[in-house]
Amino acid sequence: MKKRISKSFNSIFSNLYPNFDQNEAKNSEEYFNFIIKNYPDKSEINQLKGFFLIFSLGIRKLFVKDKNIPQYINNLQSSNISLFRKLGSGITALFGLSTARSLNGEGSVYKHFDYPIYKNGKIEKKDNEIPESIEVAVIGSGSGGGVAANILNEKYEVGIFEKGSFANGETNNETFGYHNFYETFAIQQTRGYKVLLLAGNGVGGGTSINWTTSLRTPDNILSEWDALTGQNNYFNSSEFKNSIDYVCSQLNVSEDNNTIPQKEVKLAEGLKLNNVNYKIIPRNTSNDQCLENGFSTFGHSDESINSSYKTWFAEDKFDSRNIFSNTSIKNLTISNGTATHINVEKDGNLQKIAVKKVILAASSLNTPKILLNSGYKNKHLGQHLKLHPVSGVAGKFSEEQKPWAGTMQGIYSDDNLFMKDNYGYLLEGLPMHPSLFFPFFPNNQDNFGDFIKSYNQWSGGIVLTSDTSSGSIINKNPQHLWDYNLNNFDHSNLLHGIESLVRANYLAGAEEIMVAASPTMHWKKSSNENIDDFVNKIKAIKNEPFRMLLGSAHQMGTARINPNPEHGVVDLDGKVHGLENVYIVDASTFPRCSGVNPMISIQSMSHFLMSKI
Repeated sequence: MKKRISKSFNSIFSNLYPNFDQNEAKNSEEYFNFIIKNYPDKSEINQLKGFFLIFSLGIRKLFVKDKNIPQYINNLQSSNISLFRKLGSGITALFGLSTARSLNGEGSVYKHFDYPIYKNGKIEKKDNEIPESIEVAVIGSGSGGGVAANILNEKYEVGIFEKGSFANGETNNETFGYHNFYETFAIQQTRGYKVLLLAGNGVGGGTSINWTTSLRTPDNILSEWDALTGQNNYFNSSEFKNSIDYVCSQLNVSEDNNTIPQKEVKLAEGLKLNNVNYKIIPRNTSNDQCLENGFSTFGHSDESINSSYKTWFAEDKFDSRNIFSNTSIKNLTISNGTATHINVEKDGNLQKIAVKKVILAASSLNTPKILLNSGYKNKHLGQHLKLHPVSGVAGKFSEEQKPWAGTMQGIYSDDNLFMKDNYGYLLEGLPMHPSLFFPFFPNNQDNFGDFIKSYNQWSGGIVLTSDTSSGSIINKNPQHLWDYNLNNFDHSNLLHGIESLVRANYLAGAEEIMVAASPTMHWKKSSNENIDDFVNKIKAIKNEPFRMLLGSAHQMGTARINPNPEHGVVDLDGKVHGLENVYIVDASTFPRCSGVNPMISIQSMSHFLMSKI
């Protein structure tokens, strides 16, 4: 079967990417095989393998000649049959990723344009001895865990258990960063609408790799959290806002350490011409030395970024000997409504650790898994997954853009954050590295050689949708996969944001515009297509799986807070219903999505809850 899959890969690859030489094709095939081996959803991979097996048969050429392969895949993507669309979008995204990443750190596309190349780094493991007991075990070291450990450390002996590694202090390439500091190599997708899940995996969690965007939880959201939990000014209170103020102060959140990077100048210009307001993004940085940090998202421990590790685990605040990295939490031992031990794995060895309290801050994707694996039951656990589903638009300009360079996010617009019933979207810039560009805009076979050479002239923007849609855990699968489907309400808001970005790029003078649909929607100024006609095509995109390419860097709501166990997993103090000494302080507690990038919301929630213990 391996030979047949390889045969199909090379047939498709050589026709999708005719400009790549044999070594580049081999490089891409190696990474393709890596994805096939490590992709968490094995049933999805088996479908893909079946397609490649059939495609390798000689009879295929009677129906699909090699020169027609790009059009054939495009037809799959456009099909009215969901399975065909899944295959088409899966193949193009997978091949796009295989050109942008490489096991040796140098993606096959890199040498075709002026993109910085960094060799694979090294990670030094810090082997602190695992204790037999600890008063408070904090599971996860990101936004929620960092704040919790810092507060509780004043009263208790606290240990932080983190399954990931410490940052290595180097400027890492994409592949090395995604493989070492992201969950599941940053290749996991949901079932249903195939949303790519990007989540941090390392000391500092998402704060060590996110784009430093630091937005306060809006009052509208706090009021809705109150309504959803039956409270009156509990979240929308001076106490909660004091927690927000404290967190922002400790992180030095400010617009002063940001500027509009070259890659977002055109976006800002176009938004203004389209009568859409934009703002400078406040960031959690110490000084203006962090303005050229497009690679910080791959785990580089930039000293100017106030990550969870730097802020809450500083030597004068926390004993580093109590940070246990590369230590995976399997489950909790629960007896008579009390967690007596945490069960961890490090270097293949299992160990029981006696505990007095457990603070779960393992993320909305992992906290439910730990509780489910511990035998805890609550009908809301692993439900209500919110993703802030994201899609994007890219514009090509005559001027150089360097879409990866500069501050990771410079501007945002919240004009339509509360467009309908307290829901809507944000518009934001982004660092558009090849691993985000080529999988999300894969259909460019008209002249791929010219296209990749023009990469430096492209810049991008994203629509971050505040979602009413919900996902859920698939508990029957040992990997605990996730399912997520986008409803019509959120789909409409997403397309409204896409239209706004398209018009902004057009008004800023874009020569070409692409939309992250499947297949890629492509407008060219030289084609003389009226921009309104192109926008009408966007408005006509059906709300069906595999029509839009979606990603998520924000996962929330899977252990939501509510005083009634019939409506939530944790009470108003963050304590798990039915367990006397287990608390949750990550984004899984959110009663609804935060609507904005959630780092400040998570840390504020953790500070608010942990201050009560």
